Amino acid sequence: MKITLFFLAFVCTINLFAQEEGTIRGTIFDIEMNNEPLLFADVQIKDTEFKTQTNFRGNFEIQNIEPGNYILKVTFLGYESYETPVEVTAANTIEITQGLQAKTLSLSDMSFADENTLQNQETAFTSLDK
Repeated sequence: MKITLFFLAFVCTINLFAQEEGTIRGTIFDIEMNNEPLLFADVQIKDTEFKTQTNFRGNFEIQNIEPGNYILKVTFLGYESYETPVEVTAANTIEITQGLQAKTLSLSDMSFADENTLQNQETAFTSLDK
């Protein structure tokens, strides 16, 4: 009887001290391509070690996150990045569904090289030979 009571008390106290964690999962899609899944987009929680990529269906999941307030950042080469604040609570799953839009470039953002860019072309070619 004493062993059973001790075991029951032990199991109850372990549950009291267990830290429950949260999960963030979601889907990232491409706005430019009729909401097709965006493959291998980087998804990270800023200022933490948590980072993952979307799969072939555009889905991602980050588990075992301590409860608190974070900023979720989604990036993909050639697309505008997306940041959103998230509040992770214990034993809850946050669902994120977001589309990314392609970056737009203007001519003022671009630089062009002309003949005067390389002032000493002979030096440039010599350094390539070494």
